[in-house]
Amino acid sequence: MGFTSELRKKAEKIWEANHNHPFVQHIGNGTLPKDKFIFYLKQDYIYLIDFARYFALLAARASNLSLMTGFAELLHTTLKFEMDLHRSICSDFGISAEELEKTEAMPDTLNYTSFLIKSALLGSAGEMLAGFLPCAWGYVEIAQRLKQKGLPDEKHYRQWIETYASDEFDGMVLYYRGLLDDYASTAPDTEKHKMQEVFDLSSKLEYMFWEMAWNQRGWPI
Repeated sequence: MGFTSELRKKAEKIWEANHNHPFVQHIGNGTLPKDKFIFYLKQDYIYLIDFARYFALLAARASNLSLMTGFAELLHTTLKFEMDLHRSICSDFGISAEELEKTEAMPDTLNYTSFLIKSALLGSAGEMLAGFLPCAWGYVEIAQRLKQKGLPDEKHYRQWIETYASDEFDGMVLYYRGLLDDYASTAPDTEKHKMQEVFDLSSKLEYMFWEMAWNQRGWPI
């Protein structure tokens, strides 16, 4: 079993909670209320802006050209394809790109992105790789499971599922899992333990993001 498979196995409880979250399940069956989906899209757009900054920092700190190239490609994928998906769907709801960029980050969004930026600035290469995998890998796994159950009739939810269940996103995740597996093969046990901690925390922050979107949770004042 590769190191990333071990990470995933040890985080099984929280990953299954993410899969079974009502927000995710209602996307899958096409019954998610539109106001919840719009709230999610706007917060996720703000999240992706900092996610792009995260990859830019990872590229700057990369120890070799292979990692630098890989993180730069993730930066491009985030800025172009993922954010284009959000802009396209939101335009159908009458929400402009300018309005998306002016969205205020809610506490759970800010908590997640702050953790990632801190990991990018202070973590090892292994921690940096472990930090973003629960988002990228988790979305692919969620979308693939939902697709296996049958795509919903609602076009925006179907589009969301098909995007993250695509071969392109799956291949990207497999590539970065391979990088982390290779890195972990020579990492000391103390660093492997730290990578598991980072992976687990990112997985929990994913759950908090679904919770935020489902409850449209904002600032208390």
